[in-house]
Amino acid sequence: MVFPVSIRSIFTFHCPNNCKLWLYTILLIAATLLVIYHNYHSQLTAYSSQVNQQIAQRNQLLALMQTQLLESKLEAIDQTLKLISSHPDFIKNPAPHTYLLEKYSQNNPEMLALLHINADGLLRYPKHQRRQLDLSGRDYFKVHQSSKTDSVFTSKPMLPSRGHTDPVMVISRGLYDSSDIFQGVIAAVIDIKTFSQALSGISVNAQLFSSIVHEEGEIIFRVPFRNFKVGQTLDYVKERSDKDKLPLTGEGIYQHSSGNYQFAYQTLPKWRLHVFVGEKRTVVDELISIYQFLHLRNSILTALTLILLILTTAWLIRRRLEINQQLVESKAALQQSYQRNQAIIKAIPDLLFTIDRNGKIIDFEHGDGVPLLMSEQDFIHKHISETLPDFLAQRTLLALQKTLNNGESDYFEYELTLSGKQHFFMARSSAINQDRMLVVVIDITERKKSENALQWQATHDSLTQLPNRMLFYDRLNQAITESARYKQPFCLLYIDLNDFKLVNDTYGHLNGDMLLILVAQRIRESIRQSDTAARLAGDEFAIIVNHSNFEEALQVSEKLREHLSVVYKLNDGVMLNISASIGIACYPHDGKDADELILHADNGMYHDKRSTAC
Repeated sequence: MVFPVSIRSIFTFHCPNNCKLWLYTILLIAATLLVIYHNYHSQLTAYSSQVNQQIAQRNQLLALMQTQLLESKLEAIDQTLKLISSHPDFIKNPAPHTYLLEKYSQNNPEMLALLHINADGLLRYPKHQRRQLDLSGRDYFKVHQSSKTDSVFTSKPMLPSRGHTDPVMVISRGLYDSSDIFQGVIAAVIDIKTFSQALSGISVNAQLFSSIVHEEGEIIFRVPFRNFKVGQTLDYVKERSDKDKLPLTGEGIYQHSSGNYQFAYQTLPKWRLHVFVGEKRTVVDELISIYQFLHLRNSILTALTLILLILTTAWLIRRRLEINQQLVESKAALQQSYQRNQAIIKAIPDLLFTIDRNGKIIDFEHGDGVPLLMSEQDFIHKHISETLPDFLAQRTLLALQKTLNNGESDYFEYELTLSGKQHFFMARSSAINQDRMLVVVIDITERKKSENALQWQATHDSLTQLPNRMLFYDRLNQAITESARYKQPFCLLYIDLNDFKLVNDTYGHLNGDMLLILVAQRIRESIRQSDTAARLAGDEFAIIVNHSNFEEALQVSEKLREHLSVVYKLNDGVMLNISASIGIACYPHDGKDADELILHADNGMYHDKRSTAC
């Protein structure tokens, strides 16, 4: 088929971009499939590991519990053997002590009998009805006869005699006299079936098995008890007993014709026994298979969904690229103007400067609210260090570095004196591009004045212009901190005008307020500039006399009394005399904190007031 020239040219023009887009799409799909497969494999592995770990922990715990219970019962039997064999004269003359064998053989339900065998292997207790039994061929007798040691021995399972179908095991100890000459064996015959039933409480379900295995591999019994033939072995132990002993603990997978078992075991070296606890893996393997199937199904559905989403997105991107191609030139032309306009909108400028990376002023926009330091021709296209005061130039260069290098906006406040008046300004910087910064300057003089006025009103008494209670407490705490640090005492004077209420009642509140103003003026005139005078409430005043002791504070109080007692000229020609009661408290003698000092000074003031009244 022959295509028209125009179509062929269009195809040739768009092919590189389309090929690149679809190549990326294929790579993304491949990466997505790889991630989904990795997630599937990781979760399946984690689930299998978790299930296997739970089985292992359960087996280990049950093996440990089974081992502890088994060991406690064997130790009880061994203690019985030790107790009997250690009885005085038992070895020399055992006949009178047969009652001990009878007594202890009845105490343990798992114990069929206690045997006493002499050095020739003949059974001395219990007496056989027909003849004296020869037990010299038993493994436990041979071990004690040959080893010359009284350590405990655990036999393999055996049938006690003809006609008995229930197997037994024997726990034995050798008997030796004071010269370590072999004198026989004392042994406990254990009913394996009864013993197994005593341990069966730990096996919790049909999937679990527990086997007590001799160190040579022969199974002694299973829990719960099941009939078995004497001589059966556990291959896992048998194969290793011929080569090397098993470690004290272990775990593994045992493959059996009925299915795989995951097991754990504990070893009792003293008793030459291994306790195996295992769980059949049929149910667990089924759970893992079900989880694998469900997770595989979900992974396939997820993969198909993502592939569809990726293909749809690729098609949308292709459409978007075609549209964007038409806007590239116009967007490039408007980009710089857009960034500048955005910076201006965010800044809300009063005075706007554009500064390049070298610190040169490129242009500016002058608002009516901020006066210029100099005419335009004196600073345009010049370095800011040539046009601004040194401190302001340094701070602007710091903002320039922070804004262009770190991409962070910066703002700072500064103070200038223009035409003899103090002005406060706030400057804010933002990046226009990598090489230019926009600085917006706003006049905040009125705001600063309002803040200072509000601050002053919050800390001063509006009538007397003295510090109020809040500022007084702040300076008192500062004085305490400084005095404690530099070991410099200071004193506090607490002042109360006597009969001030009569002034208000007799001459009116205007005269009362005027009297308070004049008293505050005389207090200021009577103290040093470094001291603090404050009006606390009504006609109560306080003075912090810094770096002073009691004698110096007393001199200040006497001087104050003298100044305050001078006649006051009030409104309407009212002439008035008034006195004051003064209490003194010195740090640290009279108090360690502000409340203690004020309380002491207040008490002193009331004492002075009562003395004046008398």
